[in-house]
Amino acid sequence: MAKTSILQLPISRSAPIYHLPSDPLFPSPASLLQLSSYVPPESVSAPGPVALKEGDPVPPSMLRRSRMTRGGGVFCYVSPLPLEFPYNIQDTEVVQEKEVGKEVMAKAVTIETKLAEYELDRQFPVLELGKEDARPTAFESARRRSDDFPKPKLLSISTKCADEWLPQLDLGSADGSDADKSTREQLLGVLGGRTGLAREPNPEGPEYPEKLGFAPWALCYGGHQFGSWAGQLGDGRAISILSTPATPEVQAKTGIRTLELQLKGSGRTPYSRFADGLAVLRSSIREYLGAEAMAALKLPTSRALALVGLPSVRVLRERVETAALVTRVAPSWIRIGSLEIQATREEWDTLRMLTKHVGREVFDFDDAKSPAKGSDRGRGLGLAVLREVSARTAVLIAGWQAYGFMHGVNIAVVGSCIDYGPYAFMDVYDPSHVCNHSDEEGRYSYRNQPTMGIFAVQKLGNAMAELIGCEEDLENSESSPATGFLEVDEGWGEGGQLAGWMDGWKKVGLERVEEVKAEFQVIFKDEYTRLMRLRLGLLSSDDGDFDLVSSFLDLLTLHSLDYSSSFRILSQFPGTSSPLYNPFLDHLLESKKLDQSWILDWTKWFEKYEARLAVSTEEPATRRARQDAANPRFVLRQWVLEETIAKVDKEGDLKALDRVLKLSEAPFESYGEKEVGSDVCEKGEAEALERERLCGKGADDMLGFQCSCSS
Repeated sequence: MAKTSILQLPISRSAPIYHLPSDPLFPSPASLLQLSSYVPPESVSAPGPVALKEGDPVPPSMLRRSRMTRGGGVFCYVSPLPLEFPYNIQDTEVVQEKEVGKEVMAKAVTIETKLAEYELDRQFPVLELGKEDARPTAFESARRRSDDFPKPKLLSISTKCADEWLPQLDLGSADGSDADKSTREQLLGVLGGRTGLAREPNPEGPEYPEKLGFAPWALCYGGHQFGSWAGQLGDGRAISILSTPATPEVQAKTGIRTLELQLKGSGRTPYSRFADGLAVLRSSIREYLGAEAMAALKLPTSRALALVGLPSVRVLRERVETAALVTRVAPSWIRIGSLEIQATREEWDTLRMLTKHVGREVFDFDDAKSPAKGSDRGRGLGLAVLREVSARTAVLIAGWQAYGFMHGVNIAVVGSCIDYGPYAFMDVYDPSHVCNHSDEEGRYSYRNQPTMGIFAVQKLGNAMAELIGCEEDLENSESSPATGFLEVDEGWGEGGQLAGWMDGWKKVGLERVEEVKAEFQVIFKDEYTRLMRLRLGLLSSDDGDFDLVSSFLDLLTLHSLDYSSSFRILSQFPGTSSPLYNPFLDHLLESKKLDQSWILDWTKWFEKYEARLAVSTEEPATRRARQDAANPRFVLRQWVLEETIAKVDKEGDLKALDRVLKLSEAPFESYGEKEVGSDVCEKGEAEALERERLCGKGADDMLGFQCSCSS
């Protein structure tokens, strides 16, 4: 396949910026590119409080100030700016010592003119080697090219992510030809936040992307935090830098049509609230490794393409740390909260546009495949979107439960795991375990995750209830078309309010939400049981399989056994009458001295398990290979993450990072796994021994380790 530099990757026509309303202050890509030439009006230069007048240019600080997005804006155009915050902007006549996390004072005119110097400047295009006459697709500025702008350092690239999702992307090379080196340098500029991918409007081109241009953006969304509505949140430290079509091969294999690249830790946006918009190296390593580990387990997830360090940028968390950026990739970053915030603001037309964008552009709903007229499932596009989000979320969380993964349940509409903050894989099986020490009430404990999934579906349903009810009215009208999804018209909400129909629509919509929640539970149980059958090595289904799984987990809880390794060892189950049964049981029970009655409990379970396995005539070696391919030998445990973070942060040991990445990408290999009943202890090479060590459970004091939201 021909490779393309990141500067030349095509823009997707399905990018949300072409289908959804933007922040009214920055209505177009051109409005972002104009900021570098900002000239402050007299009101900004005058002493005292600043009062902008109608017609004054929008100042650059409005990209970095926390503020509410009004007018139904779903996103704001914003350039990456990974600088230490508060910014070190000072008047020339007074020099102040800058401390991490502390403000320095400056006049308004100084702040605005200095910030304008950081904005993408059309006078500083970034051009691909040998294509200097091409229309620019990326920009920097004099300030961004200066020595005081943070110098990015490439710490790691996931070639597996690139191969599987972005095979057309040329990653370049630091050791290749001049062209390879230039491609790598330009890639690092983009992924390190110095270079911004942007395109000026081309009046002679197609409507989009050429005619409208292109620029990076951050999403506005709301959300619940620990069960309470928190109002506007938004991408406070993540900026989407590119939306590009997936290759035909990737589309055929994954069903993904568009891939959206996002920089996490790329600086302040209007949604940063009181935070600095940055990510520390510690949390960035966690996200980078976590996303690729989940992908290797074949669970729905965003991907991580690259990890870039910013050694000169200091960040204040519990202590002073250095900054880093993760380039993460997903089909869409739109969340349930993207629709919720518009509903709470009664921005009904924006809600309509969001629903249409998710249904048509993200899910690719085809009118030819809509339910038939009169179907009990309904033909409303909004109802179809709610059903699809619910089904994907059920599948997502079933995967979490099956593989012992815990997360804060941030929900993207595409049903992918995103925002790898305080996550963890289960060590000793404890269904009440909470991986986030900020979650004092255990709201997001392992056992509560399915309930939190239903909670998210309920909140999305609440936001869409009036729209779904309006669609039902359309379906019941004599003039409704015979085929295709039904969509509400522009102005539907305002018209419904004037006519007094909204309460009735909401009642009808909420009845549909209850149906969808019931479907969630069925889908969740079916997917969870399917995955557990894979882990148990069962080829057929049986009504008693759910109970078989549950009783196995009860035994793990009773005897405080490790979750992942207990599943892994099942592939070596020899049968209860085999002379290897007792050594096998000893291995499973981690050589614990158990009461004889407990041994009998295990044997009773294994007799049932043996009977289920006997339904198929599969050879033991075949079953073992199949089970090992569903049960990871390597698990990205908390102790592995903490050790890797320390080695990279304190020693600059990138080999340790690469080693754990490779293990995460191929978790089902044996890595020196011991055979039941074998006393042979082979001495491998140092690297093999290190991989084997990393497959272990770690020290007791790290079992069940909790991390913070800043992780």
